[in-house]
Amino acid sequence: MNRFRHTLRYNRFTVALVATITLGCKNTLAVAQWLAAITLLGAVKCFGSLGFGTPVFAMGFAGSPTIDEQLTKALEGLTARLARLEEIEKAVQKNKADYDQVTGIVTEVKLQLDDFRRKQVGMKVQRFGGIVDIHRQHQVGDDCARYLGALGALAILRTPSLDQLSSGSKQYAEAVIKEMLGIEAKAALTTADIPMPTDYSGQVVELVYQYGFGRRLATVFPMGTLTVKLPKLTTDPTFGLIAQSGTVTEKSPQVGFVTFTAEKFGGLVRLPTEIDEDSIVAMGQFLARYSARNLARVEDVQVFTSTGADSGINGAVKGLTGAVVDDSCIYVQGGATNSGKTANNQATLADFRNLRSGSGISGVVLNNAKYYMHPTYESLLVTFNTSATVTPYQRAANGQPATLDGFPIEWVTVMPPLSASVSATTVNVLFGDATYQYLGTRGGIRFDTSREAAFATDEVLVRALERLTVGLMATKAVAGLSTSTT
Repeated sequence: MNRFRHTLRYNRFTVALVATITLGCKNTLAVAQWLAAITLLGAVKCFGSLGFGTPVFAMGFAGSPTIDEQLTKALEGLTARLARLEEIEKAVQKNKADYDQVTGIVTEVKLQLDDFRRKQVGMKVQRFGGIVDIHRQHQVGDDCARYLGALGALAILRTPSLDQLSSGSKQYAEAVIKEMLGIEAKAALTTADIPMPTDYSGQVVELVYQYGFGRRLATVFPMGTLTVKLPKLTTDPTFGLIAQSGTVTEKSPQVGFVTFTAEKFGGLVRLPTEIDEDSIVAMGQFLARYSARNLARVEDVQVFTSTGADSGINGAVKGLTGAVVDDSCIYVQGGATNSGKTANNQATLADFRNLRSGSGISGVVLNNAKYYMHPTYESLLVTFNTSATVTPYQRAANGQPATLDGFPIEWVTVMPPLSASVSATTVNVLFGDATYQYLGTRGGIRFDTSREAAFATDEVLVRALERLTVGLMATKAVAGLSTSTT
């Protein structure tokens, strides 16, 4: 428009200049025609520069609007339309800003509602006393579940293909992730940069405790470094009677060291990228339970049945079934290696009793001693009850564990099950005090995610890792019942 006005002013100046120069000329009609032609050409040029076609002009009588007036009027119309377009554009921008503001308010309300629900649970806990029992339902707390779910969702939201999520669902998921992970703004973070809080890691550990037996029955101690050496009493001379004025004999207990070197155990859990905002807690509970079950099994194997092969699920240190053999603290079914009892279902009540007395186990541990066997042994133990008055085996009742001859029984699922198959020279039942078996842990349970490893299947991998090892801190503290060689 400025260009058009400039051109129009230029043409008027040209006409005035030419009219001044031609004053006094005799042929006034020719000069007037020449000026009209210049004005017409200027108008055509202006329309051409604006991208319009050549206008059609008509001759009029005196008093009709001039070309300049017509052009000025057209210019005013275009200016009014441009102003209207600007108003429409401002209105659209305002509506978009209002929409974004409403979306933000809705997201904020959702988060505040979640926070209110958590506070309500806390008020109920304070009102009725005590704390939420996560062991009873095999679950972690909602905050821990949301944190684990947020770790998986964080990796999923970083994937380029998120067509399955609506914009509202994605915004809510991002808001929840920011809240749970403590992120105030978008940043190029990976889950490796976000360690699991100690409180949440402890909840997963407690869930491992509930699922497993090793952490509950053995002695757990934290390792401050990769390798730790703990003293172990190897020779324990006893005191005796000393005669009057007699010589007091020297007692020299010997101490050795048990070396604990943490090993890494863990695995990968695959998760699909198809999630929605309501699945974050459920996904976190699934991750917690699945990881806890598998890590509990790893700990149980290390405590009880590890072969020391340093492969598969077996670490470099033998479990109790191997340690009792190295400690020469076993009793063979039938009392001899050639008794012919090569299947563990051939064990008798006498074998179980001789395990307590004829295996060489230290009498010091009898006060806290227990039997450790697979739950399938229950069908064998009930056969030892031959009458109403002869019932050496008692089932668990009224919160008390099952017993054999009054000694508690711990049903350990990683122990060898009862079977009629030949399994020569195999320790199937343990008796003693498992608290002398130490379970050393290095740090807590760590969770990491990766979306690149499962890119081809559009999945996210969640990795759960734990570093641990075991070591028996006393000799003759546990004995084993073994099948015969032949």
